[in-house]
Amino acid sequence: MLPMILLFVALLAWGAHLAWRWKTTRDFAPEVLAARKATGEIPADVSEAEFTDLYLRSEGPRAATYFFACATIVSILVAPFVAAFNMVWLALWRASGSSPVFDTGTMIHTFSVFLAIMGFMILLLAVAMRRYYALMPPNLKQVVRDLNGGLS
Repeated sequence: MLPMILLFVALLAWGAHLAWRWKTTRDFAPEVLAARKATGEIPADVSEAEFTDLYLRSEGPRAATYFFACATIVSILVAPFVAAFNMVWLALWRASGSSPVFDTGTMIHTFSVFLAIMGFMILLLAVAMRRYYALMPPNLKQVVRDLNGGLS
């Protein structure tokens, strides 16, 4: 039970840190806007709300948020996933004649559970990274260029 509590506390601390980073990024956006307007990089008619949204998309900790979401999903779903895997394993083991070589707890079973968990994690990360790169926002340099009407 203690490892689960420690995992929950670690995830909670990580989530709080990410929330703080999103907040500081949001709070820093008006300063960046003012500095960029002062140098003439951004037109004076750009509103603070518009720039803050664009700044959060380009400079926010999106990758860390995706990793946090994947870690949370794995932490929550690994136990039900192993339970379902073991149910299927037992059903197949009983249907095949209950050979002691394939009983739960044997090396073959343990290695198969390991491979299944690793496959689950790799699949989850592949889906998350595909989504991350498909929806990847522009960087701040591109945002400033677009706010200037495409002129750099």
